[in-house]
Amino acid sequence: MIEYEGKKVTAKVYAKHKVSDHMMDLFDKPMDYMCQGFDKATPKEQDEILKHISLFEDRIHKLLGVKFKSITSSSNYVKSIQ
Repeated sequence: MIEYEGKKVTAKVYAKHKVSDHMMDLFDKPMDYMCQGFDKATPKEQDEILKHISLFEDRIHKLLGVKFKSITSSSNYVKSIQ
């Protein structure tokens, strides 16, 4: 039996939500994952990079098929487990 957040789930559902969890950590704290060179970009370029990271978040969750019941902040969310 596979469980995710106290619910019985399939292997596929477990996998997509674990990937989502790790990706959300990246999206919530992108500065922790920036490689060399980000600090050499201009403030405008840095803003543009962060904007694109934010855009990828929505695309990746759609690709994974992860849906959210509610999002109240970047670190306080409730996922709909299917």
